[in-house]
Amino acid sequence: MAKSPAIATKWSPPLGEGYKTNYDGAVFEEAGEAGIGVVVRNGNGEVLAALSEKIPYPGTVELVEILAARRAVQFIVELGMAQSIFEGDSEIVYKALKSGDVGHSSFGQYVKDIMSISGSIRTFSFSHIRRQGNCVAHALAKRARFAFPLLVWMEHVPPDVIPFVLSDL
Repeated sequence: MAKSPAIATKWSPPLGEGYKTNYDGAVFEEAGEAGIGVVVRNGNGEVLAALSEKIPYPGTVELVEILAARRAVQFIVELGMAQSIFEGDSEIVYKALKSGDVGHSSFGQYVKDIMSISGSIRTFSFSHIRRQGNCVAHALAKRARFAFPLLVWMEHVPPDVIPFVLSDL
């Protein structure tokens, strides 16, 4: 019997000179809003940039997750970075991005957007991690509930997110 590959449960740094961009979404149904969290780290696990953004709730958790993936790719382009591994904890979103499936009924257009935006990044790939390994992005997404529409940090994260960064190192 063939073993299926193990899915990481702990965040791991990108190899060499690369960067890893973790993203996640959170839903605040009672407010009709959602949050997106994105963190960019280098091979030493150091935070290069992070963001927390509040958006209108698009109706499903999967749409929140695909919007978080799109925001992560946009963020890398905005930062002027030429490469990144994009990692999130939604298996549905990961599979759609990995296969480039633009035919998916609810978010094929977002996959198409992400592929278009990522065209300006020299090297990129998508990976999947369990929620336990995506704690920093998740904390940033939850933090968006109390955020102005968009908050960005360069080379650090807000104090309440620091413990999650340290637990990954």
